[in-house]
Amino acid sequence: MTTVTLYSVPKAPDLPREDYGPLRIRVFVADDNLVMRTGLRSILETHARVAVVGEAAADPDSLHRGRRLSPDVIVLGTGRHQLEQTLAGVAAAAAVLVVADTDESHQVQHALRLGVTSYLVHGQFTADDLVGAVLSTARREPCLSPGVLSGIVGTFRDAALPQPTVVAPPADHRLSRREAELMELIVLGRTNREIAQTLYISEKTVKNHVNHIYAKLSARNRAEVIAVWLGLRAAPDRFAA
Repeated sequence: MTTVTLYSVPKAPDLPREDYGPLRIRVFVADDNLVMRTGLRSILETHARVAVVGEAAADPDSLHRGRRLSPDVIVLGTGRHQLEQTLAGVAAAAAVLVVADTDESHQVQHALRLGVTSYLVHGQFTADDLVGAVLSTARREPCLSPGVLSGIVGTFRDAALPQPTVVAPPADHRLSRREAELMELIVLGRTNREIAQTLYISEKTVKNHVNHIYAKLSARNRAEVIAVWLGLRAAPDRFAA
């Protein structure tokens, strides 16, 4: 069982009310990297308005046990665990600030869809930025690193540009919604590994979906399945012998 370290929360320093506000923000730090976790905690503990109530690895079990501490904000370092598993039921109980090592748009958007409030990227924030992000996150006000914000703006800009015409697949293909998503990525030339990373599923699951698609479209390889999907040719079993 993963160890969750708890901390006694000292009384706020005797400072003017406007310096620390009426309440201290309770923060739980979760990161698989012990050095990184210690660094985040050390920075946050220096601020009068922040009380770090515990820390643990960034796994689902530790986070759910950490919820019992009633944190206002969970500072979550992305690790080996999938965000769906890690954040299941957590984002509704506390505001989440993700601290990641990448600002790739698809990962950022995925995190935000799962209920993450703020997203910082290593190398793109200072100690003061981290504290400010925690304070903003506690108010449910998003705080994003410059690279993250640029990526989001770029996504909206690209969406506003004229899009190439996509050939609608025939209705009788009868693919599931997930299989149709895979087909769109296959058409774009993505490998099984790239598809797995994009859709946040395992490569084995991708392979199973691809095999089902081949069977439904009577295709023998990627070239055939793309041609059939785009209506450029009939499925092989439709040809006369």
